[in-house]
Amino acid sequence: MKHLAFDEIVRNLLVYLKGQIPSLSSKTTKEEILKQVQNITFTLRTTIVQLEGAAYHDPRGTEEYAHLEKDLEALKQTNTKLEESLFLEMNKTQELNERLFSLNKDLDAKREELEQLTKELENTRKKIEELEKSPKEIIKEVQVPVEVPVEVQVPSVDQSQLNELKETIAELETRLSKTDETNNNLKQALQNKEIELTKAKETLVQAMELDKSEIENLKSRLADADAMTNENTTLRARIGELEAELKSLPSPEVFKNNIASAEAKISYLESALRESNEALKEFQENDRKRNPEILIQEKEELQQRIIDLEATLRSLINARESSSKAEKFAFTPEECIFLFETLSTTANRLSLSPENRDIFQKSKDAINILQQSNAIQKVLSVGQIFDPKLHKAVKSYRSEFLPDNTVLYEENPGFISGNRLIQRALVWVGKSSFTCGECKNPCRSHEFFCPKCGLELTAPDGTSKRDLSMHPTDVEPNLPLLDELIHQNNYKAANALIKHISREHPDNPEITKRQNLLIKAENTAVSS
Repeated sequence: MKHLAFDEIVRNLLVYLKGQIPSLSSKTTKEEILKQVQNITFTLRTTIVQLEGAAYHDPRGTEEYAHLEKDLEALKQTNTKLEESLFLEMNKTQELNERLFSLNKDLDAKREELEQLTKELENTRKKIEELEKSPKEIIKEVQVPVEVPVEVQVPSVDQSQLNELKETIAELETRLSKTDETNNNLKQALQNKEIELTKAKETLVQAMELDKSEIENLKSRLADADAMTNENTTLRARIGELEAELKSLPSPEVFKNNIASAEAKISYLESALRESNEALKEFQENDRKRNPEILIQEKEELQQRIIDLEATLRSLINARESSSKAEKFAFTPEECIFLFETLSTTANRLSLSPENRDIFQKSKDAINILQQSNAIQKVLSVGQIFDPKLHKAVKSYRSEFLPDNTVLYEENPGFISGNRLIQRALVWVGKSSFTCGECKNPCRSHEFFCPKCGLELTAPDGTSKRDLSMHPTDVEPNLPLLDELIHQNNYKAANALIKHISREHPDNPEITKRQNLLIKAENTAVSS
């Protein structure tokens, strides 16, 4: 996350510096350039602190990296031991295979010898049976009567040869039994070796599978560590470039001195302004106390001036009505400007004077007469799209549910006479989307700086996008806007505005009245 934060810091700094260069070149006065440079210096200081916190994070110095290295070394050693044991087992297996092959050869030879011995034994048995039958046959063939004594010579059996044959048979039988026993032992040993070899193979396969998975994990972790190291190297190089750029700028001491001097001047001017205001208040109070007659005289002059203006205005209206056949007429621009400026100045000067309230009201009535006689026309404001030629923004709010640059409220009306603008309307503006004031590039909702030129996004009154407040929930300033939205048949925005206000004022009768009116208007629109 720290590397991501570092990338974000560097990207924001580059965008900011990219936007400040054209902005700095467009400045003409020394004060504007000084203020711009001070802002850039403050931003660079803050960014350097953030970069130092994010840049010197070396993953090789962390405990996790050390543990990974230890685990890697241990796994390497284990892998080496497993490879050695694998080679030993392979050698043992080869020896066992060779021994098994030789045992099989011996077994085959023993089997051939056993077969030969068996054949010999059969032959010997046949010979013995022939020898045992031969004396009986001879005796049966020689039948001599008892009366005649005849000497018969019976051939005698070779007893020594018979004994030798019996001994040979016994020896062959013992050798055969020993051969069978040896054969059984060899078979049992062969089966045991095969079982041991199978178990050894399974153990080696499991060990190799575990070793491969651990090696793959370690390889991936090492690849991540190498990537982090490369990224850290790149970031360090970028930090070096930024430090070189910072060294090329004026020293921080100069900026500190400039900031300190500017702050000292500001504090001095603020204190001087406070003292001047206090002195002005004291002077006004003393002047009122000392010269009440002057105030009375000034009031009488103003009253007389208003009366003269009203008389002049009425005479002009009557003269125009009698001489012109048109239903409506308009003063010449010069007359309208003169009359309106006189009345507006008088009204503005007396707006906060309770003792001159009657004159203030007469000035307002005279302005209304000019408006009713079509000498001046009021500028349309509430519910309209903000036009800097006709409106002057004094406040801005974030209004996502309204069209961008919708006028929310009118603090002071604006007027025109013919085709000439006399006074711009002071209005509140609602913002739902932002466009860069420098390059006119449309920006997304989460961006506070222009991605193209780096200029900070601001509202029409100069408020930064980051400092914009949400749409106000007060009932009084929102009612004219709600009426205008219903009049424009913008039912979606009107419903959203009612929902926004009703959160703070759920049972307000004025909101309920307009909500019912909006429902009727929607039903009428659907039925038609």
